[in-house]
Amino acid sequence: LGGNNALLRAVARETREVVAQVLSAKGTLHIEGQRIVRACDLLGSAAKNEQINEEEYLQLLRNGTLQGGGTELTVLSNVLRRPISIYELVWDGVKLSVDVPEICAVSHMGSFGDIFLDPLLNIPDHAILSGIQEGAYSWHIHILVVDGGGGEKHACVLLPKS
Repeated sequence: LGGNNALLRAVARETREVVAQVLSAKGTLHIEGQRIVRACDLLGSAAKNEQINEEEYLQLLRNGTLQGGGTELTVLSNVLRRPISIYELVWDGVKLSVDVPEICAVSHMGSFGDIFLDPLLNIPDHAILSGIQEGAYSWHIHILVVDGGGGEKHACVLLPKS
């Protein structure tokens, strides 16, 4: 996507809208293993955590004021029917200085949608990829969240390497 900020903003806006629609609809979502929750209950819990009502939560989600978290990742894993894992860099800014070191450990912070299994699990990668970079297929979505400073967080998708 390069530096196409307009495209990225449009994708983010559409994603927030889909999440808001799912949270405000009737239905259930998988939250962990075989556990399910009604969408309205998940919305109520998320709004309560933010100390606002459900309509305010949906409005803040839609306009981009609210940063995505566990609630939104739960919805996205259900919509995409894929597991999503979140990772963060591990470093001690106080001990090491304010700058991120060149090499950091990565810590798995949690997963969403662990019930969704890869339907292509038993098919070899080479049959799926048809000439695309070997090892580039992954059913599971892996996201690295990095502290951008000033309370801002940035996320990037981690792609598998052979």
